[in-house]
Amino acid sequence: MKEQACTAVGAAAGGSAAAILLYESALGLGMACGPLLGALLGNASWRYPFFGTAFLMAVGFLCIAVFLKELPKPVQKTSLLDPIKALGHGGLASAAVSSFFYNYTFFTVLAFTPFVLDMTPYRSGGVFFAWGLLLAVSSVLVAPRLQRRFGSLTVLGGSLVLLAVDVLVLGYGSHTTAVVCTILSGAFIGVNNTVYTELALGVSDAPRPVASAGYNFVRWFAAAAAPFFAPRIEEWSDIHMPFVVAAVSAVLGAAVVVVRRKSLTHEVEELEVRHASEDSVGVFSN
Repeated sequence: MKEQACTAVGAAAGGSAAAILLYESALGLGMACGPLLGALLGNASWRYPFFGTAFLMAVGFLCIAVFLKELPKPVQKTSLLDPIKALGHGGLASAAVSSFFYNYTFFTVLAFTPFVLDMTPYRSGGVFFAWGLLLAVSSVLVAPRLQRRFGSLTVLGGSLVLLAVDVLVLGYGSHTTAVVCTILSGAFIGVNNTVYTELALGVSDAPRPVASAGYNFVRWFAAAAAPFFAPRIEEWSDIHMPFVVAAVSAVLGAAVVVVRRKSLTHEVEELEVRHASEDSVGVFSN
């Protein structure tokens, strides 16, 4: 879903690089403000956060309908199997598998940590507000600078390992340590989100909507699994083990990046020409 949105924003912003930064900044700010708004509404009734979410989604829909011009229809029709076929590209498949492991860690932090922190709605909202701000800053300001200096794959592998360490300390530390590590995880998650989005959009020669559909098909299985398995793992063992599993999952994501490095490295010039032509269609006029 994120990559499809970036494709649409890319048409408006004039290119995928600008689209990713615009989208990640908006996503990070939304993730920062969401917990605070949820705490404010939830303090009145547990139903109100859902009403608030529905209202904001309606606003988002209206903004798309009013401000986003319709994109031209693709010349070639896309079948339901095309996203699966696109995963035959080694680079895209590697990015999807690595992101699968990363998303398990991400959603363990997002869905399971609030139960472990066991805080009031306002305190929990404050923690995840700081987490979201750090996510936004790292995804928009930090990630691009690190990529230019060290390269995308080095940054991604290192960030995944650091996220694993952070989650492990979160699981075994004191309550204060868990709060600090929860907030700090936003920095690594922000960097990872930016790099993974760029990989999904540019690592293969498949059309971006097709490539992103195949990529999302794989990674969202982990996003669905983590909220279910994390509490089950706690029931089967102890409170620490869900974070151990999440840390191992992040390390596995980094291992895929290292082992499949050649597949994730593509001919930049060839793909830039192809994707630049995709970016040029449907750009907003001033």
